[in-house]
Amino acid sequence: MTDEQKAILNAFIDYHNKHMDKGFDGADFAKHMEPIFAEMGFRKQVTPKDQQKILVFRDDAAGDFVLNSAFMRELRRIYPTAKITLFSSYRNIELARCCPYVDNIIENTIKERTLPFWIMFRDLAEYAVKELLPYHFDLSFSGRLGIKSLDVILAYLAGVNCRVTYTQDRPAGEGKMGILGWDPLISVPVPMPSKLVNDAENDLSLLEHLLHLPIADRHLEVWTVDADREAAAKAMEPLRKKKNVKRIYSVMTSASEEFREPPLDRFIDLLNEIVKNENDVGFVFLGGPGERDKKRAKTLASKFRDRSISLAGKLKFRVSAEVVGMTEKYIGVDTALMHVATAKKIPVLGTFPFPASLGMHPMSCPVRFQPYDVPAVIVLPPAPKTEKCTLVTGTGCANKEGGPCCITGITSEKLILGYNILNERIKTNNIGALIMK
Repeated sequence: MTDEQKAILNAFIDYHNKHMDKGFDGADFAKHMEPIFAEMGFRKQVTPKDQQKILVFRDDAAGDFVLNSAFMRELRRIYPTAKITLFSSYRNIELARCCPYVDNIIENTIKERTLPFWIMFRDLAEYAVKELLPYHFDLSFSGRLGIKSLDVILAYLAGVNCRVTYTQDRPAGEGKMGILGWDPLISVPVPMPSKLVNDAENDLSLLEHLLHLPIADRHLEVWTVDADREAAAKAMEPLRKKKNVKRIYSVMTSASEEFREPPLDRFIDLLNEIVKNENDVGFVFLGGPGERDKKRAKTLASKFRDRSISLAGKLKFRVSAEVVGMTEKYIGVDTALMHVATAKKIPVLGTFPFPASLGMHPMSCPVRFQPYDVPAVIVLPPAPKTEKCTLVTGTGCANKEGGPCCITGITSEKLILGYNILNERIKTNNIGALIMK
């Protein structure tokens, strides 16, 4: 560790030791650290025209990463000579390695992210000083909308000169504001979104707010290599050889969280209805390596043996993404592959566990993660299953065991109706997602 790193880390630890019983005050912490950062050369004035060292935080899920692809492309367009570093997670590292707009990738190896921030402070400080501070980043962006985002803390601990992210001070209802006290650590606190838009638009708004420049292109991308496409084509060969299959739909009925999965019989009823009216269609059933994913896909494949294959658990994510790109429709739950489908301009019939009767908020998952810029239909359960299912800014809810709760309210009839509506939207090229309430 260099003298510079030791001096800054000691300043962090000294502050923490003196204030650990008092709690964290962002303004006081910044008052303590800003003179030290300035003395160490971390607060130099840099103009947008200068070659900058930029850090982008995207250490969340693969679906979030796909939605952030337009931001990455626009960032490179606006800063063509910058050295862009991506702070990635193990969940999206596979896609990140193929991103053509970054110069360097740092994978987040912080093991514990669930403890209260102030308890984790020393570990976070040591990580930031060791892994991020030596770059002397001029500018950072984080598109996380959640409260108490560790990206805010890490960017500050890393000494980034200008830190752009969403304000941590939020409306708290009844005309009141919840003041977290972290905004003094943010150079450009971007207002929370007030419109019901996809997270791809929210990510781009960080650039719009900072630079007041128009966005040239908002389309999404998925980054793979030739070997992924070749592997996908090979995996699809058995399905293409089936006698009655001329067109293929991708079907994904499992998710990383079980409560987001409708009962499997709903999909079976839908696919039976599709086969009855479209006798040239085949299905490729996808899923991750988990046993639940494999079991659900295997069950579906056995029901549609003559016109389907199951590839659940058999492919790397990028290969699965290329498989989706070889199909005509995506049918299934809200997953990263749903966002891959939208990036590849494939129409989507999706399900969310969010009860329709709760109403929509800019932070509601069916709003933030709606299929982007393609004909799409989102099917929601009509109402909460219990009185506790009332969080309008969340995803939905689970039962006591973590399994499906509200989403069991999606009926076969509603799913079939959603599919028929999707076909009409495809015929008329009606771009955007219709949320069925």
